[in-house]
Amino acid sequence: MARQLNVRSDRAYEAANRLSRRLGVSTTEVVERALETLDRKTYRPTTYADLNEEERSWVDGIMEKARAVRATLPEGVTSDHSDMYDENGLPK
Repeated sequence: MARQLNVRSDRAYEAANRLSRRLGVSTTEVVERALETLDRKTYRPTTYADLNEEERSWVDGIMEKARAVRATLPEGVTSDHSDMYDENGLPK
C-alpha cells in the first residue's frame, strides 16, 4: 500500500495542477518529478560510498591518473609545504 503525503498549500495545489494539465500527467507524477529533480540538484555526496556507479567510475579514473603521475615522480617528492608556513598557517 502506498504511503500518503498531504500538502496543505493553495500555492502548491495550483502549481501542481497547472503543471499536470500542461504536461498531461497526474498531479502525483508532477510532485514526484519535482521532488526527484530537487533531490538530484541538492544532493552532495560526502563519502565514496555515497556515490552512484557513474560518479565512482569518474573518481576511480581520476585516482588512476593520479597514481600514474605519482609513479613518475622521484622518491621523496611530496605535496607537504608546511615548511613554508608558520605555526599560525601564515607564509613565512
